[in-house]
Amino acid sequence: MSTSYAGGTPPAPAPALLRYALEVAARSDLGRVRKFNEDSVATDAARGFVALADGMATAKGADVAAKLATQTLIGQLATAQNIAPRAAAHAAFAAANRAIRERVRADPGLAGMGTTLSAAWFRGDRVCIAHVGDSRVYRWRQGRIERLTTDHSFVQAQLAAGQMTTDEARASKSRHLVMRALGAEDQVAPDLGEHEVIADDIYILCTDGLHDLVDDADLANALEVLEPNLDLAASTLVTLANDRGGRDNISVILVRAKPRVAAEPRGEPESQGIFGWLRSKMGGE
Repeated sequence: MSTSYAGGTPPAPAPALLRYALEVAARSDLGRVRKFNEDSVATDAARGFVALADGMATAKGADVAAKLATQTLIGQLATAQNIAPRAAAHAAFAAANRAIRERVRADPGLAGMGTTLSAAWFRGDRVCIAHVGDSRVYRWRQGRIERLTTDHSFVQAQLAAGQMTTDEARASKSRHLVMRALGAEDQVAPDLGEHEVIADDIYILCTDGLHDLVDDADLANALEVLEPNLDLAASTLVTLANDRGGRDNISVILVRAKPRVAAEPRGEPESQGIFGWLRSKMGGE
């Protein structure tokens, strides 16, 4: 099943510091193998932030950890509008980590649960990106895609050390082994980065259920065709991952930075024939 999120919290007036209006489309899908959806997605376009998490557990609680992470982070950032984004993001990740650890102390049956967490916070003409784990953030700008995060994973460490090729990484049975996650330690620091935002940038947040099966080139191909309609683009990306096996839960958030001035209406592609065109361009059947 697929769920569309129009916003994680009630609408609020847009902060004066938010230069762009944000158009957001999000999907979280069970996939074709898993029995439960252990991802969590949260958005607050009015305040300028979005987040997603991919829970994990030795026994149970993966979904609990993911939801705690996104809800805690969104709640923390909602009260931090006057704090520098990097400092606020660092504090929000720390609060999410504490929330998970405290939940385990209250319910020892949840011991071993943890989660990835990736977030984007838009302020002025900048975006602060923060992440822990292997849920990714990309930027699509003027027809080119760029990954803005580096996975905290065993496979990524092997790639960086030159001990594994890209093809070997994709086939590795250890590709889901995360080296940094919320809930694993008393203190877990996110990687932080700030980037300039320009009009019509699209930022993509996704869990490994998507990026394991839809590579960077295919993400770019899909956005090249579908970016006028973010809802269709998000749904299509989930469909592509499911067409390729849907081995994990699949979550994606697309965020477009729109100028706050009147603009000519954007044309929308006809949905008929889109999947056939994409499959042919991506080498599918």
